[in-house]
Amino acid sequence: MVFLQESPVPTDHEEAFAKAFLPSEKRARFTQLLAQPKRRKEVLGQLSRGLPYLPEFASEVPGPKDFPEELEKLLAARGAGPTCHVIADGLKADGRELPLREALRLVCLHGPGAILSCIPGRLAYYKPQSPGLGILLERPRP
Repeated sequence: MVFLQESPVPTDHEEAFAKAFLPSEKRARFTQLLAQPKRRKEVLGQLSRGLPYLPEFASEVPGPKDFPEELEKLLAARGAGPTCHVIADGLKADGRELPLREALRLVCLHGPGAILSCIPGRLAYYKPQSPGLGILLERPRP
């Protein structure tokens, strides 16, 4: 496992994700709690119960495409680069940047919820608690 960023710290990915994909009344609390190591677990625990994303920027990933190899192709076709930022409940990779392929394998096999931010504020993948289907979150370029 290759970690590209050494320590879990709040990043532009996390702030941009909240700004682009969460309702305005949830954004500040989401980023505020993620920034506090002792409170971060609160937000991470909520990922399994459901993320209050903006539905107009979300689409459910069809079952046959909700596997690491297919997701990698889907995300790459939408502009994802070779790495992504991980926000995940119960994974050591939380708060780190990983190669996209590796991050997809981790979250697809992982039971609790997770977010992979591929392009800050533009493209992300949300995996709710298993066995739920993943959600592609995408905003068009300005």
